[in-house]
Amino acid sequence: MKINAVEVAARATELAMQKKLTDREASIDATGKPDLIRDMRRGRMPSSDRLQALADTLSTTVDFLLGKSSSSVRPGEDPPAGMDRLPIDVPVYGTALGANLDVEDGGTVVSVEMTIIEMTEVIDRVLRHPGIAGDMEAYSLTVVGQSMSPRWDDGDPIYITTKRQARIGDYVVAQIRDGSEEVVCAMVKKLVGRRSDALQLEQFNPPMRFWLPNDMIARIHPVLSPRELAGHY
Repeated sequence: MKINAVEVAARATELAMQKKLTDREASIDATGKPDLIRDMRRGRMPSSDRLQALADTLSTTVDFLLGKSSSSVRPGEDPPAGMDRLPIDVPVYGTALGANLDVEDGGTVVSVEMTIIEMTEVIDRVLRHPGIAGDMEAYSLTVVGQSMSPRWDDGDPIYITTKRQARIGDYVVAQIRDGSEEVVCAMVKKLVGRRSDALQLEQFNPPMRFWLPNDMIARIHPVLSPRELAGHY
């Protein structure tokens, strides 16, 4: 059986979210280093010892991570309440790295990394976690680029809700429009400020804060934390 490292990473991410952990946190808990799951998303399989450590952190088996078993539960243990009944129906929309967007901030033009989102193209379906059980408009994206590293790296999955307004301190997906109402691209950033005519967003790599005029923003949706996905708001 040929092992696909990307599929192993996807299984690990689902279990990490159930435990309210990010990929980075799960990797650190397992190995003391942050890149274990990210490296698998890039096609690099870890050693058997590191994979076992990850399975232990996620309370599962190596066989499940490798796709050799359909059950994520270790022998003699019970599954988390209700997790065996959760559907896999949240749409994942296609993403690609877009051209940078030049925005003016305090008289200085800064170049911001952008993401192209194909909102009409469902490329996969992922687990509907308890926190979005009733949110049928929730969706998932794959992060592209490195502007939000180390919070997220290229290839990391995120879940987005449309059911509540974005709050200061939220990570968000801001959908950007051209002169019309058409959405042309998006950015995944942190919302750090708000005024009547603009939102202030932050990225980490390179570190930057900038103001984005409201007339450029079609919609802004919060990215859900692992805690929110587990139903703890």
